[in-house]
Amino acid sequence: MMLKDSIIKTAEEKINDLGAFLVDVTLTINNNITIYIDSFKGVTFNHCVTVSRYIEDRFDRDIEDYSLTVCSAGLESPFKVENQYKKNIGKEVKVLLTDGKRYKGKILDYGEELVLEVKKKTGRKSYNTEELLIPANNIKETKLNINFK
Repeated sequence: MMLKDSIIKTAEEKINDLGAFLVDVTLTINNNITIYIDSFKGVTFNHCVTVSRYIEDRFDRDIEDYSLTVCSAGLESPFKVENQYKKNIGKEVKVLLTDGKRYKGKILDYGEELVLEVKKKTGRKSYNTEELLIPANNIKETKLNINFK
């Protein structure tokens, strides 16, 4: 069984060189490795190929057989790392809190807290916006709100 920590360390070396960031690594009992990456400028096919080749050059398949997939984190995937929040400042997200409350709004900032601009209905067709401060440890899941309008 391959060690996840060594895969993460090796992957981060090349991912950081590309100006991207690591989102997640999954490793199954059958040595199926999936590396999820993202970038402030977007992930290209070449990013994925470069990281894949870098990993394959450092982990010998003759010693331990494995399957490797390197891909973008995906638009519909929940955010897993701080850089995903920072990348999406100014964009609309859906946030689920640990207490079950849900919010939809635009990310204004992220650090110890998520600063979210939410619309509050004030009348039949009128809205006000307000800033909502959500402690990062109260967030269960955040996803990009994708609109095809």
